[in-house]
Amino acid sequence: MLMGGGGSFSAGGPGKGMYSRLYLRVLNAYPQIHAFSAFSSIYNNTGLFGIQAATTSDFAPRAIEVAVKELTAVANPGEVDQVQLDRAKQSTKSAILMNLESRMVASEDIGRQLLTYGERKPVEHFLKIIDAISANDIASVAQKLISSPLTMASYGDVLSLPTYDVVSSRFRSN
Repeated sequence: MLMGGGGSFSAGGPGKGMYSRLYLRVLNAYPQIHAFSAFSSIYNNTGLFGIQAATTSDFAPRAIEVAVKELTAVANPGEVDQVQLDRAKQSTKSAILMNLESRMVASEDIGRQLLTYGERKPVEHFLKIIDAISANDIASVAQKLISSPLTMASYGDVLSLPTYDVVSSRFRSN
C-alpha cells in the first residue's frame, strides 16, 4: 500500500491512485511509463515482492533503473515520511475491513488464519499491528527484501534490457 502505483489512467482502488509513492514519484514524472505498480504475494515461509511496469521497449532500460531506485529508496531510513506511512496504514486497514465484508473473503481469511496460526485472530489484532508499524520497520523489511535474490521477468522486445546480473548488481551497490 505504501508504494502503490497504477496505470496512466488509474485514479482509485486500494493502494493505487494519485497519492501513492509510485504514482507521485514515477507515473507523474515519466509519461513513457504506462503502468508501474508494487505487488506482493505472501505465503507461510516465503513471498514475492516487486514492481511490475509497462512501457515502450526504448524506455524499458530506464524503467528498470527507476524500479531499482524506488525499491532501494524505501530501504533507506528516513526516506518514508510520516504522512506517507499514515496514508498507507489507513489504506491497508480500509482494504482489510472492506474485504472482510465479503462472505467469500471472510471464509478464505478464516481458512488462511487456521492454517497459519492454528486459530482465528480478531480483526482488531491485525489493526493494532498495522498501527504499530514504524518507518524504521519499513526500511528494515525493505533492506531484507532487496538483499534477497532477484527475480526478473520481461516480455516483449527485450533486446535492449540490461541482463539479470547487471540489474541484480544494482541492488548490491545501493
